[in-house]
Amino acid sequence: MYYLPHTEEEIKEMLKEIGVNRVEELYSTVPSSIRLKQSLNLESSLSEKEVKGKIEKIAQKNHPLCNFNSFLGAGCYQHYLPNALKFILSRSEFTTSYTPYQAECSQGTLQALYEYQSYICLLTGMEASNASLLDGASSLAEAVLMSLRITRKKKVLVAKTIHPRYRQVLSTYLSGFNFLIQGIEFDKGGFVDLEDLKSHLDSECACFCFQNPNFFGLIEDVERLAQLVKEKEILPILVVNPLSLAILKEPASLGVEIVCGDGQILGGALSFGGPSFGFLATKEKYLRQIPGRIVGETHDLEGKRCFCLTLQTREQHIRRGKATSNICSNQSLNAIACAVYLSLLGKEEFYKVALYSLNLTHYLFECLKEIKRIAFPFQARFFNEFVWQADNCKRILEFLYKKKIIAGYYLGADYPSLKNAILSCCTEIKTKEEIDEFVSILKFLLK
Repeated sequence: MYYLPHTEEEIKEMLKEIGVNRVEELYSTVPSSIRLKQSLNLESSLSEKEVKGKIEKIAQKNHPLCNFNSFLGAGCYQHYLPNALKFILSRSEFTTSYTPYQAECSQGTLQALYEYQSYICLLTGMEASNASLLDGASSLAEAVLMSLRITRKKKVLVAKTIHPRYRQVLSTYLSGFNFLIQGIEFDKGGFVDLEDLKSHLDSECACFCFQNPNFFGLIEDVERLAQLVKEKEILPILVVNPLSLAILKEPASLGVEIVCGDGQILGGALSFGGPSFGFLATKEKYLRQIPGRIVGETHDLEGKRCFCLTLQTREQHIRRGKATSNICSNQSLNAIACAVYLSLLGKEEFYKVALYSLNLTHYLFECLKEIKRIAFPFQARFFNEFVWQADNCKRILEFLYKKKIIAGYYLGADYPSLKNAILSCCTEIKTKEEIDEFVSILKFLLK
């Protein structure tokens, strides 16, 4: 009560009004066994300078990625972010506590989100995009729910080469529905097993979900997979690394019906796994089945170009049973970061980021091939990640970590058949000197 703006007289007046003698009587319904019976044992107050020093000391226990030579990818990637990006995002017009409910009052925010949608459509070749989702995993789940609404079928096929966490989130999303999820195995080369896929295709399948590049970094034959399932009237859903689209063909041109994925790679920093956003794009004929918000272009009463939220088929706006999504918030600021990032880079620089990532990853791959005790379970085409194996790889990871090197992602926990396998990644910020240092220590360990 000490910090509430009430005088003793005001407190007495309020207690008298409600017929109570003491403040303690207000808590009479709380059992005495769980009531605090003594003063809290708190330290004495600190000055601003002392508080800052104490928090900085606690923060020093963290291990920021900038202090490591990291080759970790597996869904979150370390890229260079232009300085102008943070400045633009920090403008008060963008950094708000929540999306305004009178959205049309914020024309700048709506235009930025409209530009974001345009960029996603350019990258994927699709005709429509929403204004973002929570992350890559939820975007896959929403894409699957979308396919179930479109086809009115009950079975979902999911490639086991999709990110394991994405598959877990999808299972959680569908756990309350009467739908069946069936996993599709991968072959000896690390790609979707075509024979296993064919054996699961039937009239009850709503969609087939796969990833490109897949979780092992390999580049799938997207067109062949999409054509195969569409022959059975099954919707192909592709989880994609958006950076790879600077080099690879647009998913729309390969026959994919719905494209989704995680956008952290487009303007997002790494901070305890975030911040991020999910993107989802599809064909215009499925426009009314897209979850979340869509920003549209229109004209005001004076005939001027303006923007508005359109097709808001969320449960906040219409009956829950008719809603396409229960997402009541999204990652608008991160989606705007994507639009700003792509605008700052432009087409040529974005291509260079992808090309440098690819070239450096292949340089690391060639260096590791020189170490006799390292094996490669999958030696096919890959983008910016690949899998390698070595005996006692957990001990190798621990030793390298002590040397301030994060070698990659341990695959054994998710794939028992790859118990000694590591997924390593390079992006454009990696240098040949850093790669050579990593390889040199591995050579010493595995000599």
